Amino acid sequence: MTGRVAVLKAYGGDFELREYPVPDPEPGAVLVRLSRAGVCGSDLHIWRGEMKEVYGALPRDLTFGHEMCGRVARLGAGVTVDSAGQPLQEGDRVAFLYFFPCGRCRVCLRDEMGSCPRKGRANRVAGTPPYFNNAYGDYYYLRPGGFLFRIPDEVSDDVATPANCALAQVIYGLTRAGVRQGDTVVVQGAGGLGLNAVAVARDMGADRVIVLDRLAARLELARAFGADHALGLADLPTPEQRIAAVMDLTGGFGADVVADFVGYPEVVPEGLKMLRSGGCYVEIGSIAPGNVFSYDATALVRGNTRLVGASNYSPWALDEALKFLRRTVGTLPFDRLVSHVFPLAHVSQAFQQADWLQRGGAGLRISRAALSMVD
Repeated sequence: MTGRVAVLKAYGGDFELREYPVPDPEPGAVLVRLSRAGVCGSDLHIWRGEMKEVYGALPRDLTFGHEMCGRVARLGAGVTVDSAGQPLQEGDRVAFLYFFPCGRCRVCLRDEMGSCPRKGRANRVAGTPPYFNNAYGDYYYLRPGGFLFRIPDEVSDDVATPANCALAQVIYGLTRAGVRQGDTVVVQGAGGLGLNAVAVARDMGADRVIVLDRLAARLELARAFGADHALGLADLPTPEQRIAAVMDLTGGFGADVVADFVGYPEVVPEGLKMLRSGGCYVEIGSIAPGNVFSYDATALVRGNTRLVGASNYSPWALDEALKFLRRTVGTLPFDRLVSHVFPLAHVSQAFQQADWLQRGGAGLRISRAALSMVD
């Protein structure tokens, strides 16, 4: 039996589908038949060639993708439950981590598995056994020790697909920032990450959530996710105006937490000036190399400012993400975060569409496209 893997031929260009043999899972491993894969903003960075420092000047046999879900195709010997202890069998729908913390080092033992210095990542060179190492393919081989969780029956594949990225990442980052009852949270950017952050901040007890974005359709969706104030950059075109607006909404004190989900370095100094004394700035949006900003370090000291950078997460965050989706079914519009679903055979068109959407195409109701692996 063989399965397909999408391989990028040129940055900003097309993929080709290659066939590889489907492996039998070794003891402790799980073979997943993928049903959905999302086109994340970081995947668009890779596709455009904005991460050549990491992946090379040319995308030689490059395969990637990390947002995904599917059904258990085969269980390796010894695998009978998921990572939360729920019984697991072939045919169960699952979501899983796309990285592999060691779980044994000093960092992991402090519940900081996202920062594990030994954590493994998927091999992104096509043709590398066990072949199915990334999201844009028919299968995914979850190596022994990988973390996976059953998807609640109430949660659709479209909604579950980005849970192992945006939602779990936001839950982890805002938890590290210490969001608590009564806080004011400012969300810079109402894309996929930012909209998840609005919902999570509200669920964690934030009393006021303020969102900034340049697109009216995104701001409307942010309100649907629970934002109290949605500030448009068209109405507040300068950093000084936006900072003043946040200060006015917080009685002059500033926000308890400000989080960047934009990924442009110029928003960081602006966001830092929106914080109250002793507040926390969360950086999650910047993923491509070269995002450099300048700021007065003395202001950080005098403001007792905390800085939290969050890349990846501890496995509990994915479990919490799926539970969060289950209890908010029908109350939050997560189904609106995916606008288009493409078959895997049309992966190139999916990236072109996602790129156009992210840049503001058609007024931008959402910013994501998804791939269906069953075609």
